[in-house]
Amino acid sequence: MLTDTFLLLFLATHDKLLALGERVKGRSYAAHEFTRLIRRQFPATDFSFKTRRDSAVDPDMIVVAGMYDCYNDTQDLPSVEITLCYHPDQKWYFTDLIDWESLAFDLAECVCHELIHRQQFRSKQKFKPYESKSTDLHLQSEQEYLGDGSELDAYGFSIAAESIVRGCPFQDCVMYGVYKSTFDNDPTVIVKLEKEITKYLKLLELNNEQNESKS
Repeated sequence: MLTDTFLLLFLATHDKLLALGERVKGRSYAAHEFTRLIRRQFPATDFSFKTRRDSAVDPDMIVVAGMYDCYNDTQDLPSVEITLCYHPDQKWYFTDLIDWESLAFDLAECVCHELIHRQQFRSKQKFKPYESKSTDLHLQSEQEYLGDGSELDAYGFSIAAESIVRGCPFQDCVMYGVYKSTFDNDPTVIVKLEKEITKYLKLLELNNEQNESKS
């Protein structure tokens, strides 16, 4: 899958999920039923979906998490697992109370983020790991995770996607702020991240120009 395809897939998935929110207005679902509803929007050959209860999730909110499994990928099994996390005590979710703008973005971003990792594995891309010099074990772990080249690529996409949907400068995006605070002592990581963000933003601008020339 080419780099620019991820942005196009993100935009298409985001629009598809917003349209789903319109179609199911006025309905209510148990958590597992809502997960099944979302699962049906994606091909079962590539994705699996899980329901999880988590006390850290507020009522009427749904938190999205994702993971790519390279072993499953080599076995021709669904390799991208999406987990929808719900409040442990909430029995019913009324679609009119769900923030579909946030949910559509979170799902589309998470799906494409994990597909980027899949493409990295399939194309045998080599990425340089980040060696943290921090003596704080928690910060060391965060830096070595976020500073890895594969995550700079994937989060570069995620930040560009948020900038596009929110209509804001990428410097105002949530994950950009996380990177800035995590690597406040190493600006070279931020420079690399901004290079990835700019790459994805330029591809979107090019796609928009091509669409305008066809209309």
